[in-house]
Amino acid sequence: MTKHLTWLAVVGWLIAADPALAAPTQTPGEGTGYRLLSELVGLVNSAAKGSVDTGAASAGLLKLAKDVNAARDSKSVDAIFAVRYSRLLSALRQGLLADPGLLYWPMYRHAMVDFIEERTGQLPDWNRLLFVVNDHGGSGVGLAMLVEAVMSEVVSLHLHLETFERRPAVLRRYMEQGLNPNGSTK
Repeated sequence: MTKHLTWLAVVGWLIAADPALAAPTQTPGEGTGYRLLSELVGLVNSAAKGSVDTGAASAGLLKLAKDVNAARDSKSVDAIFAVRYSRLLSALRQGLLADPGLLYWPMYRHAMVDFIEERTGQLPDWNRLLFVVNDHGGSGVGLAMLVEAVMSEVVSLHLHLETFERRPAVLRRYMEQGLNPNGSTK
């Protein structure tokens, strides 16, 4: 019974989904989402090169957080992009955050390990991770530990923006296959 209700809910969502309510489409390289990604990569690059101090990088992340919230509210980006982008900002902020007494580390260490594993497909080396945290006076997990995961998520969000219009049709095809016992679309 629950399986049927789930299918009905998804089919109902597909029927009720109105493309006019979706976030506006953005051409690659243009639009709010692409601008936000570009600014984030620029900030990460500056922080990694040491051309911006931790305070300025943190302020830049806070500005980007305000920008993505405003973009979500104005429907310039969809909610999924906004949530994933905000999580990316959070990971970067933790990577930059000074924590000399390692007071924050117990609260976010597993979230950071999960983020790295989810985006790279590999668990980070725990001993290396602890060395980075301890070696940097508790300065988060450091950008060096996060850069591969961060850039993987940036690429994923870029593809999210590029494929936004096609997603309902792809979902519909899968739903039709699930509702058809032969698995083929009619």
